[in-house]
Amino acid sequence: MKLLPNYGRLALLVVSSYCAAVATPMAYGQDTRYVSDRVLVPVRSGAGSDFRIVNSGLPSGTALMVFGESEDGKWAEIETRAGTRGWMPSQFLQAEPPASLLMNELKLEVEQLRSERDRVVSQLNQRSSAADEADDTILTLRSELEATTNELTEVKRVSAAALDLDALNQQLVAEVESERSDADLLRLENVRLRERIANNQILDGALAVLLGVILAVVTPRLWPSKKRQDGWS
Repeated sequence: MKLLPNYGRLALLVVSSYCAAVATPMAYGQDTRYVSDRVLVPVRSGAGSDFRIVNSGLPSGTALMVFGESEDGKWAEIETRAGTRGWMPSQFLQAEPPASLLMNELKLEVEQLRSERDRVVSQLNQRSSAADEADDTILTLRSELEATTNELTEVKRVSAAALDLDALNQQLVAEVESERSDADLLRLENVRLRERIANNQILDGALAVLLGVILAVVTPRLWPSKKRQDGWS
């Protein structure tokens, strides 16, 4: 519900307060009405003050369902949301919510607006703090950018010499790698030679042993054996 201007709101309250005194229309269907600005309004079992009271009093602002009115228009048949049904004077009914109910709604709306205002103010304060932090960050970045610019200038100044040193370094690294490759090849060749020498030594030893065995077997056969002399001859 939007807030009305002050004068419009006051006019609505005055009209709501005196609506019942001006006229009470006939109603034969279901119509929602409100108890006017009175302290308590009793509900009776019939259309007259002589009937039994079924509810001792409805407070101002109570919403009622109106089903019809008496022939003289002074009494209205109503039912509360709680299910209480009866008759009450029509002069205490009005089509618009009473001033007290409107005031409560206005108070609730004002509280909601205040809460919304506090929330917006809190967000603004947070964004202001974030903006201050952003300013500090910008200053820090500017200082870092200036320092980086100075370092870049110094790098550019020595870039030519640095490139020459880098080329010389790459050449030296290539030469070292070549020397290492040659050294690895020499080590491999040396290992192979040692293995070959060891194998030759083993082979020579085996041949010597074989030759000794052959000599041991063949030599006795080369010399004639002496005949044995018989003792009886």
